[in-house]
Amino acid sequence: MFKNTIRQGLLTQFVSLTIDVLAGIGLALMRGALEELPGMLIMVPAFLQMRGAIGGTLASRLSSALHVGIIEPRLKLSKELLQNIIGTLILSLVLSVLIGCLAHFMCLLFGFTSAGFLTLLLLSLIAGALSSLVITLVTVIMTIKVYQRGLDPDVIMGPIITTLGDVVSIPCLFLAALVLMAMGL
Repeated sequence: MFKNTIRQGLLTQFVSLTIDVLAGIGLALMRGALEELPGMLIMVPAFLQMRGAIGGTLASRLSSALHVGIIEPRLKLSKELLQNIIGTLILSLVLSVLIGCLAHFMCLLFGFTSAGFLTLLLLSLIAGALSSLVITLVTVIMTIKVYQRGLDPDVIMGPIITTLGDVVSIPCLFLAALVLMAMGL
């Protein structure tokens, strides 16, 4: 049992590190959008951290619920699963709004140019909604599938979901930036 846990953890960490390098490259490719929307760069670290943390927390809650039998290891929408999904999405949206607001005020506080309160708020909210939907869906499916295969989701899902948070959030930020720039905001 101990050997399996170590092996699962090491493999998962290796895959996560490799994928995170790709997420970093994706962020580097967003340079134009980062320059077009001043203040976006300030929100990126908090935005990425939030996605991984919320997704990781959901995976942990689902894993515990699977281990104790509260949620059946099937892709079936039960009351408990739905409550976890709704809670995760609400938390993501609330924190996205907070991050957008704080990014604007941090720009003002430190004398940086800001794209504007509404622009940064909408940027964070749109990207947050998109990435939360994807990450929540993938987290639910992967956690149940990992458990069904006899692996421990507590060991595997944390690193995978935090990495997935980066990989999904960066394109969502970029897409939201493109939408806002096209709207002239």
